[in-house]
Amino acid sequence: MQFKSLKSRISVIFLSLILVIQVLSSIAIKLSIDKNARLSVNQQLEVGERVFLNLLQHNGDSLSVGARILAADFGFKAAIASNDHETILSALVNHQSRINADIAIFYSPDQNSLVISENLSESEVSEKIAEVIYAAKNDIQKNNFTIFNNQPYQLVAVPVKAPLTIGWVVMGFEINNSLANTLHKLSNLEVTFISQSGASPWRSTAGTMSVDSSEKIVKYTATQPALNTNSNFELTIGEMAFGTRYVTIFKNINDSLYAVLQRSIDEATAPFQVLLLNLLILSIVGMLIFIVSILYVSRIVAQPIVELANTAKKLEEGDYSFKVDTSRKDELGKLSSAFSSMRTAIADREKSILKLAYLDEMTGLPNRASFMKELNTAIYKSEANNESLSVLVMNLDRFKQINNVLGHDFGNQLLHAVSIRISQVFRKDNDVVARISGDEFAVLLPGTDANVALNIAQKLLQAFEKPIQLDDNYVDITAGIGIASYPVHSHQIEQLLSFAEIAMQVSKVKKSGPVIFDSSFDAGSNVNLTLVSELKNSILNNELMLFVQPKIDLKSRVVTSVEALIRWKHPARGIVFPDQFIPFAEQTGLIRDITLWMIAEASKVSAQWIEKGILIPIAVNISARDLIDSDFPNKVTEILKSTGSNTSLISLEVTESSIMDDPHRAKQTLLHLSEMGIKLAIDDFGTGYSSLSYLKELPVSELKIDKSFVMNIEHNQNDRIIVSSTIELAHNMGLHVVAEGIENIKVWKFLQDMNCDYGQGYYMTKPIPVSDFETWYQEWT
Repeated sequence: MQFKSLKSRISVIFLSLILVIQVLSSIAIKLSIDKNARLSVNQQLEVGERVFLNLLQHNGDSLSVGARILAADFGFKAAIASNDHETILSALVNHQSRINADIAIFYSPDQNSLVISENLSESEVSEKIAEVIYAAKNDIQKNNFTIFNNQPYQLVAVPVKAPLTIGWVVMGFEINNSLANTLHKLSNLEVTFISQSGASPWRSTAGTMSVDSSEKIVKYTATQPALNTNSNFELTIGEMAFGTRYVTIFKNINDSLYAVLQRSIDEATAPFQVLLLNLLILSIVGMLIFIVSILYVSRIVAQPIVELANTAKKLEEGDYSFKVDTSRKDELGKLSSAFSSMRTAIADREKSILKLAYLDEMTGLPNRASFMKELNTAIYKSEANNESLSVLVMNLDRFKQINNVLGHDFGNQLLHAVSIRISQVFRKDNDVVARISGDEFAVLLPGTDANVALNIAQKLLQAFEKPIQLDDNYVDITAGIGIASYPVHSHQIEQLLSFAEIAMQVSKVKKSGPVIFDSSFDAGSNVNLTLVSELKNSILNNELMLFVQPKIDLKSRVVTSVEALIRWKHPARGIVFPDQFIPFAEQTGLIRDITLWMIAEASKVSAQWIEKGILIPIAVNISARDLIDSDFPNKVTEILKSTGSNTSLISLEVTESSIMDDPHRAKQTLLHLSEMGIKLAIDDFGTGYSSLSYLKELPVSELKIDKSFVMNIEHNQNDRIIVSSTIELAHNMGLHVVAEGIENIKVWKFLQDMNCDYGQGYYMTKPIPVSDFETWYQEWT
């Protein structure tokens, strides 16, 4: 066609140029729409993947908390101990219902015991639950998922300890449609779970897709030799041209379970097809309208897509503070609304997760993770300002007994009341009070050195001098408090808290009030690591020495027995006293070897004395670790037989606090020892938390009053009342009484007037080597 007029030619040229520009613009806009839609879909998949992992983590935490509560239940442990399967099953079913779990299992390989709350094959469960327990021991996250009867489960295994592991509690949620729908609501993604049990083919177990679509995914999975879980790819669901394209991620939960996360490309790009049609219509209507329209379309299409891409980027970075413009009423407006809803849902979910991660729900205080975070920040500030900071760790005494006697609900109320009282002492804005474990609290004191922290800890103990009232019950609270400071003791947060906990343990053992950490407490320090290594060889190298301190009849002045004490003659350090090595010997378990050495040495000495006509019993101290060792009485029997010592001339002393660590097992051990003919005594009475009403059930014949009550009875009226009352009550129960800490004749006479049976202390003699005892004995006689 020829155009004669220049106007026509110009019009045609410009019209053609504009049309070409319009076509090219339309193509460019379509490509831009497709690109941005794919970017948006990929970002949704990435966010959805993180939401999915957080959801599994949250479910795992819920299961773990529920399982730990059941594992710590005293009645549940008792049912396990008695192998009462009906009670165990009832507890599992009740607790499963309480936390909305789908399956609950108790498994004890040692007792060959398996209890399942659901109707499943015991052989299948036994085989797979062993893998779950092995994964729990070794922190293998992928093995927290398994398949029972072709149904996948998310499981958590928690040991039941008393105090050794006597079994495992396993709690689980089904990987089902409920989980898929929850994830779909949070991320707007299609979700399909596929699994494979043993040699069985892959199958769809749950999802939000139709049955036909799920089967297509399963068929695709079966054709793949190995699934790539690290990248996105297109997958068409349907037949040829009528199918729907999806961007897909195969998320490997474990080797036999995948979560398929999908977002439809066609669905994501569908709202923009109308816009392209409008562009075509506008180009036909007129050039000017088309030019204006293309500018308008560029503005209304490109800008919102960029904004949504920026929105997705902020979501990826964890920024939820922005607002999405949802004022539009078209498809882009719906997409913006979807982004806004997703932003709100993810933000709420992360807020809830953070709250669970950093807050102790029972007391409302920060938990251990939060405390460690605050401690880390405080150390950076202290380092920058060249300041000290201190950490206090407080552990309640006899809380386990309160829980056992008055119940866990009462124990929970007590912990809440304790947290309130602690918070009342520490009111500074920068002081941090946290509950870091069951009955253990920690306090962060910025800008405070160890000596100031010690005064503050004294005030904290004074705050608990007034009993706590809960309903009609009054509870006296005592506690051990340990203190560690930066930078004196450590620059590392974990080690600083560990040192404070070690000092707290020393405080509880010594009953001496707050204790500042010292390197001699720590079996992990360089010096003590060397001492621990050397202590292991000290018995073989004949470096341990036996000392004795006599017990005297206060009326007849006759030596009735001696107490065996230990010293370590170190080849380089000289004489090392028990206070310097016994604490970390207890931490490392070497105390058992030391106890057996002392019994063996005391038995040898006793046999030698028998030959010389000295029939004086020797008392040996035993520890809490010995009391929970069911084989300890048999070891003592073997030692006595090998040395030829008389059973009646060897007695054992045990502190009341060590008995109360595990009263039931301690009582069984003491009964066994008593049946062997060995006399038993309670040492350091008055410093623990037992009572004469409990001690009357134990096969003991002697009670030793701690020296802290005896040394000042000539000056302290309260101490005289306590000692006199204890002697009278013990006599009424048929027990002999030994008073420790007699340092002068006045204290002797006071005790004599109180009808105390025996005495022990520096007034008679300090502890002396066993080789010097015969000389001292002749002089005393």
